[in-house]
Amino acid sequence: MALANIVELRAALADYTTRSDLPNATLIALAETKFASTVKHRLAERYVEIPVATGAASFPLPVDFQEGRSLKVNHKPLTLASIDSLNAEPGDTDQYAIVGSTVRLQSRPAADIVVGLTYYARVPALSETAPTNWLLATFPDVYLYGVLLEYAIWAQDQDKQAAYGTLLAAALGNLNTDHARGSFSGSTLQTRRFA
Repeated sequence: MALANIVELRAALADYTTRSDLPNATLIALAETKFASTVKHRLAERYVEIPVATGAASFPLPVDFQEGRSLKVNHKPLTLASIDSLNAEPGDTDQYAIVGSTVRLQSRPAADIVVGLTYYARVPALSETAPTNWLLATFPDVYLYGVLLEYAIWAQDQDKQAAYGTLLAAALGNLNTDHARGSFSGSTLQTRRFA
């Protein structure tokens, strides 16, 4: 059975559970909530350029930010630092800290700058107006078993919870393997020492 969109996901859920009284929207939303903190894949990587005005000590993260990969100013990487080490004095910045949904810079820039941010975005939620996303299109088993696990919890069926939990863990393992393999495209990762 193909699972290319939310309609097909709902149909598969009905087939697996043989029930028509399921709170589909709730089950899908609960699974997506768990995906938000557990699913990280190269297909979820995003790059944005964020303008920061002269003298600004911070800027907001994108609303779909899950985890940072790289933060650069003028193609120079910034280093993650303790919030206590940031002084917010005017000058060039080479460190930052994340506080809630905001990035705090070490120093207030003396001129307008553009920050390049590469990050993992949360899995976009499915809806009638957005019936598919990269996770459902590429790893439909993760979605199916995630929603079926939520169904088993809702139905208070411990045997199915265990079964679907095992299947979901295997599907997530395959997703993680694909991420690791695809992130380096078969090349050997090498580290460089900077003087």
